[in-house]
Amino acid sequence: MITTVDVETSWQRNENGGYDPSPFHEDNILVSVGINDEYYFTNHSERIDRGCAVKIQDTLNKTTLLVGHNIKFDLMWLLEAGFKYSGKVYDTMLGEYILNRGIRKSLTLEMSCRRRKIGSKDSSIKEYMDRGVSFENIPSEVVEEYGKIDVQITRRLFDSQMADFKLPKNKGLLMTAKMMNEFLIVLSDMERNGININLEDLGNVEKEFRAEFAYLKQKIDKIVYQQMGDTKINLSSPEQLSWLIYSMKPKDKKQWAKIFNVGVDKNTGKNKRRPNYSRQQFRNLVSDNVEIIHRTVAEQCIGCHGKGVIKKIKKDGSPFKNYTKCSDCDGEGYIYTPMAKVAGFRQRPRSVYDIAESGFRTDKITLNKIAAEAEGEFKEFIDAVVRHNAVDTYLNTFVEGLKNFTNEKGFLHPKFMQAVTATGRLSSRDPNFQNQPRGKTFPIRKVVTSRFDKGSILEIDFAQLEFRTAVYLAQDKQGMEDIKNNIDVHQYTADIIGVSRQDAKAHTFKPLYGGVTGTEDEKRYYTKFLEKYKDIKIWHEKLQSEAIRFKQIKLPTGREYAFPYAERTPWGGSTYGTQIKNYPVQGFATADIVPLACINIHKLMQEQKVKSLLVNTVHDSIVADVYPGEEDVMSKIFKQGTADVIPALKQYYNIDFNVPLDTELKIGYDWLNMKEVN
Repeated sequence: MITTVDVETSWQRNENGGYDPSPFHEDNILVSVGINDEYYFTNHSERIDRGCAVKIQDTLNKTTLLVGHNIKFDLMWLLEAGFKYSGKVYDTMLGEYILNRGIRKSLTLEMSCRRRKIGSKDSSIKEYMDRGVSFENIPSEVVEEYGKIDVQITRRLFDSQMADFKLPKNKGLLMTAKMMNEFLIVLSDMERNGININLEDLGNVEKEFRAEFAYLKQKIDKIVYQQMGDTKINLSSPEQLSWLIYSMKPKDKKQWAKIFNVGVDKNTGKNKRRPNYSRQQFRNLVSDNVEIIHRTVAEQCIGCHGKGVIKKIKKDGSPFKNYTKCSDCDGEGYIYTPMAKVAGFRQRPRSVYDIAESGFRTDKITLNKIAAEAEGEFKEFIDAVVRHNAVDTYLNTFVEGLKNFTNEKGFLHPKFMQAVTATGRLSSRDPNFQNQPRGKTFPIRKVVTSRFDKGSILEIDFAQLEFRTAVYLAQDKQGMEDIKNNIDVHQYTADIIGVSRQDAKAHTFKPLYGGVTGTEDEKRYYTKFLEKYKDIKIWHEKLQSEAIRFKQIKLPTGREYAFPYAERTPWGGSTYGTQIKNYPVQGFATADIVPLACINIHKLMQEQKVKSLLVNTVHDSIVADVYPGEEDVMSKIFKQGTADVIPALKQYYNIDFNVPLDTELKIGYDWLNMKEVN
C-alpha cells in the first residue's frame, strides 16, 4: 500500500533567530499527522484524539511505500514519537530535484506543485505563521484544513513524478531516485543518532584559541602601527589590508577595473577574462594608475571634538534634534595628516592575477603564496595575519557552530541535505558538518567522542576517490596503470608544485575540473597532468561536445545534469566548462559511490544487530560511534560495505567498474586521534 504522510509540529526559536522544528528539541511536540485521507491530532490544545496512535500505526503496518515531501523530516518525527516503520520511502522533493537535472529551482511543495499545475497549498494558516504562532496554538480546524491539503497535493505530486519517470527521456533517472531514497533512510538514522560532543573538550579548545586570537591581534596591531602610523587598518577589509601590503591603491577604481578587466561578467555570471599583458606592460600600468600611501599622524577633529558627529544649528539658533556626520573628518573624529614616509611593506604585484576590483588580492591563497616568499618582519606579519584569519574563522564558524547546535545532553544533530548541491553531493547545516577542519592544526575533531563508556570512533576513507572516478569515466590507461602500481597522485602533485601532500589535493583535483590558471609552478603542473593523463583530456572534450549538442550530460548511473545554455567558446572550450567537467566526477564519486557504501554498511549493521551507530558521512568518508567490544565486527562491516560498492554498481546500474577502490580504516577515542586498522 502506498501511503502519503505529512506531519505538523511545534517549533522553538534557535540561536540564529530562526525556527527549529526538529524532533530533537525537548520542548517540541508532534501536533498532528495527516495520513492519506485521515487526519489525527496527537497533542493539541483544543482537540485531542487519544486513539489516533493506534490508527496511525495500523496504517503504517500496511504501508509498503511511505510518500512525503521532505519525507526525512516526517519519518524522523514519526519514529521519535514512538511509531514503527521499516519499509521503503519516496521523497517528492528528491524526485523533483532529480528530474530538474541539477538546475536550481525552488523545491518547496508549493512551488513544485505550481510548476506542474496540480494545486497549491492552503494559505489560511499564513497569518498565524507570520505572527510566529506555533502549530499547537493554532485552532485545530485551521491546522486540519492546511494539513489535509498538503497531503492531497503531495500525492498528486507523487503521481505526476511517477508519470514523468516513465517517459523514455527520464527512465535512466529511476535508479538514481531509488538509490537516493534508500540513502535517505540511512541519513535519517544518522541524524536521529546524532553526534556526541565532549562539551568539556570543546570548552578547552575554545579557551586555547581565544587566547591565541588575542595574542595575534596584539602582535598585528603593533606591526600595523609601526608601518602605518596612526592610520587604522581593518584586517577584515581586503582593500585596507592591501594598502598595508602594497603601500598603494588605485587612483580611479572604475578605470582600474576596466584596465585589468576584473569583476564578474553580468551576462555569464563568471569572472571576466584577464588581459595577457607582458611583465613590463603590467608594471607600467600599475605604476600609472596608483597613488602611494603614506604614514599618518592623527589629531582630534576640532569641529566635532573627536566625536565624529555634530548638531547643526537652525536659523533661529536652536540645534537640530538629530546628529549629523562631521564633514571635516568624515565622521572619523580625527584628522589624519600624511607624513613623508611611505606606509606599509611596499610589495609589488607579480601579474594580473594579483589584481582585485578595489586594488590587489589578499585572499587566503594569495596570502599563502606571499608568505612562502616573504622574509623578515613582512613574513612575520603575513604569517600572523593568515593565522589570525584562520583562528577567527575557526572560532566563529566551527566552535560557535558546535556550541549553538549542541543540546544540553551533549548531542549534535546536523541536518543532512541531499537536494541542495547541483552535483548531488551531500551537504549539511545546523551546523555544516561537511566542512570540519582535518589535522591537528585546528583540533575541532577531538571533541567528537563516543557516547558509549569505553566506546570509540571508527572512520573509513576512500583513497583518491575523485581521481579514480575520473580515471574510470575517462577510461584513462595511464591512470589505471598508476593506480595498479600504487602511485600516490597527490604526492606526485606535491613534488612538482612544491607544497605539502594535503595542500596538493586541491591542485590534483583542479585539472580534473578543467583548471589551468595559477602560479607558474601550478600552470606547469596542470599542463603535465593533462599530458600524462591524455584520456582524461579527451574525455573532457567529449563531455563539452555532449553538453553543447544535447544540452545535458549523463553519468553511467543514469544521473543527468542539464546545461541548456552550453555553447562553444571562441577559444575552443565551452561555456560552463568547469561545471561540465566537475559534475560527473564529483557526482559519481560522492553522490553515487559513497551513498552506496553507506547503504551497504547500514544493511550489514542491521543484519548483525550491532549496538554501534552510524553518525556521519563527509564527502568520501563514513563515521560510526562504536559500542565497546564491537570494534572488530564494525571494522569488518566497514571493509565489507565499501568493498561491496563495485558489485552494487553492477546490481543497481549494470556498471562494470574496472578501477579498484581503496580505503583506509581508522579508529580512536575521538575523531582526531585515530590509528589505522589493518
